[in-house]
Amino acid sequence: VDSGAVKILKVCFCTNNSLGKNFKLVKCDSSWQVRAIIRSILISGRLGPNIEHVGSYALLLKHLKSEELHWLHPDLTVEEVEQRYESHHVEAEWRYDLRIRYVPVNFLEKFNDDRSTLLYFYQQVRNDYMQFHACKVSDGMALQLGCLEIRRFYKDMNAKGLEKKSNFELLEKEVGLELFFPQQLINSMKSRQLRKLIQQTFQQYATLKEDECMVKFFQTLKDFVSYDEEVFPCELVQGWSLAVELVIGGRGIRQRTQKNSAPVFLADFKQIKKIQCWPQNDGKALVHLDVEGARQQRLSINVAAVSTAENLMDLIDGYCRLERDTDETVIYRPNKDASARSSLPEIPASFFRCSSDRNSVRHSMGSDIYCEILDEKPKSVEKFGISRSDIVLGRILGEGFFGEVYEGVYKSDSGTDVSVAVKTCKDCSPDVMEKFMSEAVIMKNLNHKHIVRLIGIIEENPVWIVMELYQYGELGNYLAKNQSTLTSTTLVLFSLQICKALVYLEGVNMVHRDIAVRNILVAGPDCVKLGDFGLSRYIEDEEYYKASVTRLPIKWMAPESINFRRFTTASDVWMFAVCMWEIMSYGQQPFFWLENRDVINQLEQGIRLPKPETCPPALYSLMTRCWAYDPKERPSFTELVVKISSAQQLMFLIGFVPHSDVRARSTKFLEPKFNFNEPPPKPSRMKPGRFGNTLSIGLHIQLNEALCASSPDLASPCYQSPFDSTNTLPVPVRSPRRRSMGEGEVFRVEANSKEDAQRLWQRERQQLQETLQRQKEQMMEDKKWLAEEERLLDPMGSEENLIPAVCVQFLSLNLPTAPVKPPRLAAKPAPTAELDRSDDKVYSSVMDLVKVVVQFKNDIAELKPEQYISVVQSVGMALRVLIQSVDEILPTLHESVRTEIEGTEKLLNNDLAELISKMRLAQQNAITSLKEECKKQMLSAAHTLAMDSKNMLDAVDQARVRANIAKPAD
Repeated sequence: VDSGAVKILKVCFCTNNSLGKNFKLVKCDSSWQVRAIIRSILISGRLGPNIEHVGSYALLLKHLKSEELHWLHPDLTVEEVEQRYESHHVEAEWRYDLRIRYVPVNFLEKFNDDRSTLLYFYQQVRNDYMQFHACKVSDGMALQLGCLEIRRFYKDMNAKGLEKKSNFELLEKEVGLELFFPQQLINSMKSRQLRKLIQQTFQQYATLKEDECMVKFFQTLKDFVSYDEEVFPCELVQGWSLAVELVIGGRGIRQRTQKNSAPVFLADFKQIKKIQCWPQNDGKALVHLDVEGARQQRLSINVAAVSTAENLMDLIDGYCRLERDTDETVIYRPNKDASARSSLPEIPASFFRCSSDRNSVRHSMGSDIYCEILDEKPKSVEKFGISRSDIVLGRILGEGFFGEVYEGVYKSDSGTDVSVAVKTCKDCSPDVMEKFMSEAVIMKNLNHKHIVRLIGIIEENPVWIVMELYQYGELGNYLAKNQSTLTSTTLVLFSLQICKALVYLEGVNMVHRDIAVRNILVAGPDCVKLGDFGLSRYIEDEEYYKASVTRLPIKWMAPESINFRRFTTASDVWMFAVCMWEIMSYGQQPFFWLENRDVINQLEQGIRLPKPETCPPALYSLMTRCWAYDPKERPSFTELVVKISSAQQLMFLIGFVPHSDVRARSTKFLEPKFNFNEPPPKPSRMKPGRFGNTLSIGLHIQLNEALCASSPDLASPCYQSPFDSTNTLPVPVRSPRRRSMGEGEVFRVEANSKEDAQRLWQRERQQLQETLQRQKEQMMEDKKWLAEEERLLDPMGSEENLIPAVCVQFLSLNLPTAPVKPPRLAAKPAPTAELDRSDDKVYSSVMDLVKVVVQFKNDIAELKPEQYISVVQSVGMALRVLIQSVDEILPTLHESVRTEIEGTEKLLNNDLAELISKMRLAQQNAITSLKEECKKQMLSAAHTLAMDSKNMLDAVDQARVRANIAKPAD
């Protein structure tokens, strides 16, 4: 067949990823059919791998300056499209859209084997919703659909991530709420009110996974718009004309006479034998459907225009092809010259994997003249081109992101043999190849003594990227094999060299995104080099970029990178500190005790990696600065180089303890002694340290010296080890962020000699030992205090304090045990001052309030959410009576104690407000996974109210005794 003129088509995609390319340029011959264009795009992998439902896709031609739309039939050639449509307007005013038009019944089930098609259809439906329907739905539906997309898109974000103000501000100001919610909703209320609504709605879906979010989105939107059907206003001609709407979708052809009426079945696609179109003189068109087995074997449909008729015929024909699993059309075109159709040769079998599905993209038609025009052509790498014949491959070193990495020998131009690493790419499709080559494009512009050097590139298939190879291999393996000989000074030197390389990368506006020991090569005993730039990106003038790759190193990433795929130089600083932790831990993986999905929960609670045993305290303090939650509080790489250099020089000067001296201790690294008998710190001891109060109520872990930093704050009970996370009760932790260390807090010394430096070093070690000794003494006091508290809180003892008993019962709900119905508590009189209570209204009111709280505790399991309010109202009424009884005796008390009592009254009112707030939260989450947690918070608020009422009684009793108006008990 003679080739026609070459044409380049720009085909646009439906995607909500503004950072990925949303179009593809296809170079094609004008004689090829639309079918081949669609299949060539699906083959390329741009929409995803292994697309099976190729028959569901269609090409839509849109005129950008009018409402003119043309669905292109697969049998049309590029030349016919030009003659029929494009010639009527300027070429630049047309746009090709790839869409899923033929949606099977139960598409969620049908697309289960084709995730790429399911995801593409979701993005298409959501884009249509945001463009055409978002401004018309209710605020409630808009909030639900927007929060579902946030949960789906940021699938690694912590379930409570949006409750943090900094996270929400990032979403609001840097990502943009308009990506998820209609502008009309955003403008309709104040920012604070909108934030609260979004946070509350998000909690309903916080535990959903990506696929569950998509299913819920489809189900919710279905109540508003039928996204899997198309509607055509027309007239059914049956001797007379009847104005109807044809509803065409996977369930067949149906009609309805009114917009909101139920459609009536007309025909199934398997019954359609032939479709014809007859243009009318008035510009309208008459479409005839031959229907087999129906009472009326010919349906005549009158539509407003020929273009509408063509779109209607293409839709019916597409469903017929889908039902019959064939490419044969049922449209009859008497003027169509069948001989003019080009018979397309098959694409070589090597292009596809084996498949028995003839409708699969793997058996699509194509030609070797089709080629891909890369959307963003990599910059020239010609000067790095080398000959394949100059390389001799050896053994496989490992598996890379795109394929195997081989050891090899390269014969340079000077004739010398150079050891090299050869990266290969298994998938030779244009899009994958472009991503693979991007690493070479980055590396060719880098020149630093601590960055791996690019040797050359072989651009012909199979494509190779050739780099320097070093005999010592990856740093992680090197550290593990040489623990007994490597000194801490050498480890700090490695960290310093990597930091210097990152300073260089920062200078060329690059974020690295995968800073870890596995991507660092050891060039010599005292030299390492940063490598593997497959995930690196230039950021140019942008402040940051968002990743579209799903395979990311979660345990190394900063919170903003996990939650929002936000990568900046500040996130590189975080990763570098994790890499430094790996080095000081001799290659140990960070957070090895956690699953990837659990890491963000720990980071949000302020939990960080513990200090490695051989890490100098000053260096660990520097790491904690790099792990500040707020990116703005992290140091720059330039500052890190200065600090690490100072630490290295000091260690060399004083002769820091080599690793061989701590060999016996290092084997116990990251194996802290769990002492489950240690008491929690007394309330008076919970003073926030440098990093805030990160201690939860629950089991306390005694930190050994290896897990303590140089600061007393980190050696005190206020510091929470990562291991606490698996043993603490699930209560909220305040102040998860860590404050940056001031200049005066950085380990700094000015030593005039080695002896002076050693004395200073010994002084710090002495301070650490004194701090640990104080901690031990404090823990002994805590044991005594806890024993006394347990004696008072024993709910089984006779004549025991009622309120602490409630507290014990409440806290027991938080323990990770099987849920059991708690024993019902009896409201016994709490031990108070030995006074006559016969006419004591304050005492009676306190006891009445306590009884209501205890009853609430006992009945919580049986109460329905709507019944909470009546119980809380009872608590409120009891509190009102209590305050009235106090107000009655207040004038009789000494003026000096009135202020204290009035302050306690205000505290009780605040307690009631908190209880009401927790009650509303429990009602809102009654059908979510947070139901039990919200119940516990509500009971905790009630318990606090009861405790404060008891404190009120004590204050009143003391005042009455002081005023000599109290009556002693008989």
